[in-house]
Amino acid sequence: MYKYFWMLLPLLANADDTLIQPPINAETQYELGMRYARGVEDQRDDVRAKQLLESAAEQDHSKAIYALGWLYYSGRGVKADNHKAVELFRRAARNDLPEAQYMLGIMYGQGKGITRDGSLSLYWIKQAAKKGHIAAQKMVGKLFGMSIPPPVNP
Repeated sequence: MYKYFWMLLPLLANADDTLIQPPINAETQYELGMRYARGVEDQRDDVRAKQLLESAAEQDHSKAIYALGWLYYSGRGVKADNHKAVELFRRAARNDLPEAQYMLGIMYGQGKGITRDGSLSLYWIKQAAKKGHIAAQKMVGKLFGMSIPPPVNP
């Protein structure tokens, strides 16, 4: 019950009613930003989620960069912007995040926010599939009539 209490500390007010600054740690900012984005316990706040995810993304937190891309893709807390979403998905994909690689492949395939490019679409989807992304593996399997084995953990 109190496991995540420390994550709520930034919400507490100081004696002069100013908010405490967000945590410095990128992982903490990401986790708290995702709690706001998901609306855990009816506390959804897309604007606050964006602020925390941006702060974590500035520290090159790949999952935060990807989540921020989703906010721009879906228009939650920001004006929908496929170009910005692609930019963020590309940045996270280059950091080897399979979810971002898959979404970047989808965006290339659909021509959303970027010039449609089938070869780059396939490249990024295959990269995600190699890292165990299930949807990417299914897509590659349908395209080539094969499956990519899941990555082996040493």
